[in-house]
Amino acid sequence: MISNKVYFNRQTVAQFEIAFGSIAFVCLCWFWYSSSDSLSISTADQIPPVIEHVDQQIQIPKRSAKTQQLSSIPPLNERQFYDLSYVVVTGDSLETIFKKHQLPITELLEILEADEPYLFLDVLRPGDQLRFRVDKVRNRLDAFSRVLDPSKTVSYRRSDDGFVYDEIVIPTSKVAEVTRGKVFGSFYVSASSSGLSDNSVMTITQLLRSSLNFNRDLRAGDHFQVVMERETIDGRTIGKDRLLAARIYSRGKEYGAYLHSDGSYYDSNGSSLVPALLRYPTRQKFRISSHFSPRRRHPVTGLFKPHHGVDFAMPTGTPVLSTGHGRVTRIANHPYAGKYIDIDQFGSYSTRFLHLSKILVTKGQRVQRGQVIALSGNTGRSTGPHLHYELHVKGRPVNPITASIPMLKSIPDSEINNFRLQVADMQKLMVSDESIVQLDSPVTNESQTDQRPDQS
Repeated sequence: MISNKVYFNRQTVAQFEIAFGSIAFVCLCWFWYSSSDSLSISTADQIPPVIEHVDQQIQIPKRSAKTQQLSSIPPLNERQFYDLSYVVVTGDSLETIFKKHQLPITELLEILEADEPYLFLDVLRPGDQLRFRVDKVRNRLDAFSRVLDPSKTVSYRRSDDGFVYDEIVIPTSKVAEVTRGKVFGSFYVSASSSGLSDNSVMTITQLLRSSLNFNRDLRAGDHFQVVMERETIDGRTIGKDRLLAARIYSRGKEYGAYLHSDGSYYDSNGSSLVPALLRYPTRQKFRISSHFSPRRRHPVTGLFKPHHGVDFAMPTGTPVLSTGHGRVTRIANHPYAGKYIDIDQFGSYSTRFLHLSKILVTKGQRVQRGQVIALSGNTGRSTGPHLHYELHVKGRPVNPITASIPMLKSIPDSEINNFRLQVADMQKLMVSDESIVQLDSPVTNESQTDQRPDQS
């Protein structure tokens, strides 16, 4: 009886345990499900921002410091600039001017590199106008310019590869101005008193001195007539003058000089008055190491630049000759051109000699054809001893080996009739009542371009 009761109690307890366990399991399952659902909802609420943040990181990569710096700079047309103007005074140099305005010397060197084929910045004159344009955002020079004369400004503008040369040319008009006068005392004093410049008087004297002795032949009362070509802007002369014709009456005889279309002067019969130019600037011919070319790869920099002269390979110390009669207008020592000389020859001709080792003339000195003016060398930026020789006609570089140059000749028969008509027009103007006559339409940029040569 007792054992049955004990068995019954154990069985009952076991049933209760099973029932309680089942209930507990059900409750545990319900609680787990509820907690899991709640956790899912909470997690779902938190996931989107994380995913959105990840998406933003994928779509917008992190930028470098350089990219952020570039993005902070506005486009070119939105940059802010300010302009500076400066008038050169005695003692100034480009280096001192740049330092005075707190501009980097490295940018000056880049500008001089761009000016290498032209040498417009090599010599400054008191009164020259300089202009600077400064980029305020990048704190650097954006452009630099120099006013050469009222009709022309040269500019050096920043590009991706440094500074590049540019020029601004204002069209001009040409007029013929007639000067008439009588000789009292010397011809120089009489002509200067009538309004002719020193250069004009000197040109007339040089042209006519082979046939007229200005010291002995001229007498008081002899008279002269001169026609000068002058360039103007809005009716004002700009200092660019050229002799068109001149004649002097002395003791009943006429002495005249007339400019022909070839740039040389002749008498009224067509015989040349301009001393001949030598083809080569040395006594013997040397090998040409680099020819005249509008586009040549520079042997030092590797850049393509105009080469407006001819290079003659020769030993250092070779005598260099003036190729014609003229006046020395510039002597300088350039970091790229080295020691060099500029000479103005007769009429529209001028010459230049670069990379010299020694200069034997002075500025303003008059030289004769064949005179030794320097010794060749290897100064400046050069790959070896040589002479760089240039010839300019009306300010434009020409090939000195092939160009037509004065050779003490007469005007060809095919051109003599046109020349005689031109002489007649000049003589008619000389005796007319006119003082100023319009010559032509405004001069174009192309005809005014005055390029300067390379130095290599």
